[in-house]
Amino acid sequence: MHFLVSQCYSWEGYHLVQALLEDGHEVSGLHGQSLTDKESHLSMYIGRHAMFREGIQDTDYKAYVSFFGTADERVENQSCVDISYAAENTSELEKQILLPILYGEWMPRDEEAIQWNNKRILFDDEYFHKNALPIKPVMQTISKLLSGDGSMTNYRFYTKEVCPEQEDRAAIALTRNLKDDLSALHKHYAQFRFFYE
Repeated sequence: MHFLVSQCYSWEGYHLVQALLEDGHEVSGLHGQSLTDKESHLSMYIGRHAMFREGIQDTDYKAYVSFFGTADERVENQSCVDISYAAENTSELEKQILLPILYGEWMPRDEEAIQWNNKRILFDDEYFHKNALPIKPVMQTISKLLSGDGSMTNYRFYTKEVCPEQEDRAAIALTRNLKDDLSALHKHYAQFRFFYE
């Protein structure tokens, strides 16, 4: 299957493209006119993959995935899925996936906190501990949803601890080992700090 992903070198887009490629899919990526230093760095990881191409290809995509309502108007007649953060955009689009606060390699962060939704949230903050999910399994799950039978509707991700019993959209609850995850992420940050800044 072939997918089109906007903001392919953003932190979130990069992890989705990685998940799709690992599942054996072809991916076309769109990005802004100029790349940040971090986006240029991430582009080197996926830009050379044999199943990845930049730009819109002359093909029928299984889905066009945009982040945060940034779908490119040049892309017509494609099944569009928008991925947004729940706190940022809860509009009722035809196909939308809402994310909680995420953490993972290359996330916007500093020594003590993550940058999320224009806020600085400390790693020991109660909200972070209660709601944050690792980006890799979230994007792996989204890859599976995208490659499904095409009947995909609206989804929302939660940690197991806060997942409601009833929701107006399909709820996906994931587990995590926050202590081990953060330990590995802090080591990654220490090793590649230059690329985070």
